[in-house]
Amino acid sequence: MFDINDGISLFNNADFFAAHDFFENLWMEAKKEDKLFFQGMVQISVGFYHFICGNLKGSKSQLIKGTSKLKYFEPAYYKINISNLVDEIEQFSKTNLEIKKLNNLEINSMVLSEIKLLTNVKLN
Repeated sequence: MFDINDGISLFNNADFFAAHDFFENLWMEAKKEDKLFFQGMVQISVGFYHFICGNLKGSKSQLIKGTSKLKYFEPAYYKINISNLVDEIEQFSKTNLEIKKLNNLEINSMVLSEIKLLTNVKLN
């Protein structure tokens, strides 16, 4: 198993470009059973990067692709609460993307999803 704490920290600090790079490197090195997980993490990172850059179509597309992959790892994987993360991203996609489109709001990283770690979870 890889140590993904740096990637989680980058993501949670809204440094989505760097988080994308971090998870992409792991995706390239990962064993077959982890590749889909890391590809999902790359895609949600890219999705939020597109959002903060104003590419709403690209954001929605990547978030949908990423969450569809992460759903295979519910409820938890790598100590990440995958179910919560997927739910937050799906809610974000339904509400914030449309609000941004309609109102051209300033980006506030507080509305973006956060990766939450679980404690006392057996790693898959």
